[in-house]
Amino acid sequence: MRAIFLSLFALLTLSLFEGCTCCAYLNHIFNADRNYEDATKLEEARADSVPGDSDLIATGEAAKKYDKVIEKGSRVLERFPDNDRQTARAVFLIGESFRHKGEWGKAVAKYDEFERYFSDHDSMPKVEYERAYCLYKNGEYDVSRFALQSILDAGDEHPYYHEGLNLLSLLEEKGDFTEQAIAALERMLADTSGTPYMRGRAHMRLASLYFKMENYPKAREHYQAKEIAELPLRDQYSAALHAAECLAQTEAYAEAAEEYKAMIANKEYESHLPDMLVRRGELLLKANNWTEGEKLLHHVTDEYEKTEYSSRGFFDLGDFYQVEKRAYEPALAYYDSSFLAKPFCSWGQNARERRDALQRLLALRAKDSLADTTDAAKKAFFDTEFQIAELFLFKLSELDSSLVRLDRIINESPDTAIVMRATYARAFIYDEFKQDSDTAEELYKEIIAKYPHTDYAKQAQVNLGVKVTVKTPEDMAHELYLTAESLWVAAQEVPLEEMDAVDTAYAYALAAYDTVYQTYPETQAGIQALYMKGIIWEMSPDTKDSAVAAFQILRNEYRNTPWGRDAEQRMHNRVAISDDALARLRKRVEQNEAYVEKLSKQYYDGLAESEAAKNKGPEIKAEENEELENSYNSMYDFE
Repeated sequence: MRAIFLSLFALLTLSLFEGCTCCAYLNHIFNADRNYEDATKLEEARADSVPGDSDLIATGEAAKKYDKVIEKGSRVLERFPDNDRQTARAVFLIGESFRHKGEWGKAVAKYDEFERYFSDHDSMPKVEYERAYCLYKNGEYDVSRFALQSILDAGDEHPYYHEGLNLLSLLEEKGDFTEQAIAALERMLADTSGTPYMRGRAHMRLASLYFKMENYPKAREHYQAKEIAELPLRDQYSAALHAAECLAQTEAYAEAAEEYKAMIANKEYESHLPDMLVRRGELLLKANNWTEGEKLLHHVTDEYEKTEYSSRGFFDLGDFYQVEKRAYEPALAYYDSSFLAKPFCSWGQNARERRDALQRLLALRAKDSLADTTDAAKKAFFDTEFQIAELFLFKLSELDSSLVRLDRIINESPDTAIVMRATYARAFIYDEFKQDSDTAEELYKEIIAKYPHTDYAKQAQVNLGVKVTVKTPEDMAHELYLTAESLWVAAQEVPLEEMDAVDTAYAYALAAYDTVYQTYPETQAGIQALYMKGIIWEMSPDTKDSAVAAFQILRNEYRNTPWGRDAEQRMHNRVAISDDALARLRKRVEQNEAYVEKLSKQYYDGLAESEAAKNKGPEIKAEENEELENSYNSMYDFE
């Protein structure tokens, strides 16, 4: 009877423990699910939506709740590894939490674990996509492309097929395969089964890619797609703004200004009102509607004082008066106002640069005159003209004004050097600033024909993208120098036993270096050749004076070159001493002589004292109370 009772008690105890275990893992999973749901709601409250390619990462309270999910899920995996249903849920929630926190590598590891042990789970399609996405975010583009392939192969049957196409376009774009990225998005839009939201995201991505490729009509088409209305308000505003900018990029300024007017009337975009007002003012000025444009920009500067919008408005007005009206005094006043409105913003900084450049321009124009017809005066005049052209080009954004000045220099200046500079500058403006490749090509060819052995002709060939065949004096001097150097190396390899051959070899090398220097004395190779002549002369006692003469030329005329500085160092011991240095040296010698005499006197005085002490006998001292013996038996007789 007792045995039966003990057995029943054991069974009851075991069932109680089993009940507690069940409650424990249910409690952990319940808490993990609840924290995950709360964190997701917090993220949704932080943004209208989280797009598939968004960089939003959980922060603050949401991140703490995801940490709780990871903690509770890990407890389940540690304590109840045999409960497949709950461990699958725990692994999935941990992976999702790492993804939301932006810990992409850890998320991928959990997704891999999920596929390894729970490949037939209902959440597997989402795991496939999220793993590919996390690999993309982690910068592992090739691996992400491989992970995505199973989704793409499944086609519409996969619930994340459209998201996969969007991710594919991102991967193609990262690999600079813009055409493939566009093809992936177009394929996604061709499939009508995608959700309106995903189609809207695809239109935005396509529009941005076309805009980047400067295909503005196609970009505008996608920015105005009806599915854009499914996106968050910030994306709708961005699409409307870029659609208008597509018109501006094709110089349809008036139409673009009208689209901005419609956006200004939209109450949902009210938070962007100053941006839209100032941009519409700029477009009106470009559309030659000067009255409305000025009026609107003045409204912005009055309504938003001491802001970046005000600074931008004043800058636009200054640019308008400078470029269009050529009224430089009002332009200076507007640039000053722009800087004072917001000194440290980009518009204020640019305004200050414009103001300084404009003031310099006015100063140069004040002294720009050909009244004096001397050669020096003409050179100074055309130098000033070139400075003005540079100001127009680089500081004042007036390309046509710069070209006018350059044409005048080319046609009238007698100085070949400045004409070459102006000719090249004109070609460069058409090439880089005006994007007129045909005119630029003609001008570059003109430079090559007129100035065949100059750096300008060489650079013109580089800019044209053709094989560089032009050789400047520096190039030709360098070739000659290499020949002389080969002779110098050959001379050093001749055995010393063959003295006649050694002398001949060195004579050839010396003559070759002399040819380089005599033909191209102002080139780097010519200066180096003179230095090598000095080195060769220095090696023979008979030509030491010639070496000194060569080093003197290098020191005096080419001091700022490495060879001039080395020549000065070699001649350091031969340089004449200055009067001040000589006086200091003499004073130091006198001081040294006085010091030596002092030491010598001390020595001889000490020596004399020691000799005197040596010759003197021992000193006899008498006691005060000594009694002298007065007898004839003493040593002395006393009277």
